[in-house]
Amino acid sequence: MNNTLKNKRIEKKLTQAKLAQMANISERQYRRIETGEQTPSVEVALLLAKALHTTVEKLFPLQASANAGEDKPNNKQA
Repeated sequence: MNNTLKNKRIEKKLTQAKLAQMANISERQYRRIETGEQTPSVEVALLLAKALHTTVEKLFPLQASANAGEDKPNNKQA
């Protein structure tokens, strides 16, 4: 999962350990989330966003996929 955690953390002049502490998670778990090895729970994503004074959407932006339009219903009438 792509994220902007590292950039936001550095921008706020926080260490991985400090941000993990602020989100009440282990430094190891934080490191795995920052590197994309682990997807955070909704609760952890919200805590990280709060600690960084931003939104979950800005920390974990959705990526458009090549098949993005396939899930949308077809509004054409037969």
